[in-house]
Amino acid sequence: MKPPYTSRQGQFLAFIHHYANLHGRSPAEAEMVQFFQVTPPTVHQMILTLERRGLITRAPGQARSIKTTLPPEKLPPLPGASTGTPLPVRQTEGQQPTDTEAAVLRLGKIQIKDLFTHYDRNSLDDSEFIPLLDTLIESFARAGLSALAVKELRRQACEFYHQCCQEAEPESTMESNMELMFSYLPGPRRKLWLRWT
Repeated sequence: MKPPYTSRQGQFLAFIHHYANLHGRSPAEAEMVQFFQVTPPTVHQMILTLERRGLITRAPGQARSIKTTLPPEKLPPLPGASTGTPLPVRQTEGQQPTDTEAAVLRLGKIQIKDLFTHYDRNSLDDSEFIPLLDTLIESFARAGLSALAVKELRRQACEFYHQCCQEAEPESTMESNMELMFSYLPGPRRKLWLRWT
């Protein structure tokens, strides 16, 4: 039986579903723009089309209110995925990530980059920012992203933090910056980062 959506519409539906599962809220249109690398009007038109076709619902005037109307098993995998599973079983060393996991990992990298951009623009205190960063990455781990993919997200976060520290203090080293970063995490969380970076 043919699905009630086009291939492109299915990609947006899958993204909305996976994003909501990861974060407990719907994505903003700007996040869809970044993920699909299209223009804001393209995303907005897609949302209107999906709503008109009854594939999503939205609350007028309420941000992040998009909900898919189809059950998860009727949704396609994320763009390019070969299976319909929501997220793959955790992979081990040497295994290649599935297309679905690669798409979710890409979403994580986009969100980490955005968080650092916000951090840079708003001069957040590190004692507030680092736990927020940890919570974001942990949401991907809880959603089933493999240990290797979570490690990659943590590594990227460490590299961004090191870059930020070097802009403020050019002579700082990666080691000293990681020590500073981890000092803002409680003991058990700090050990987890040390283990995965």
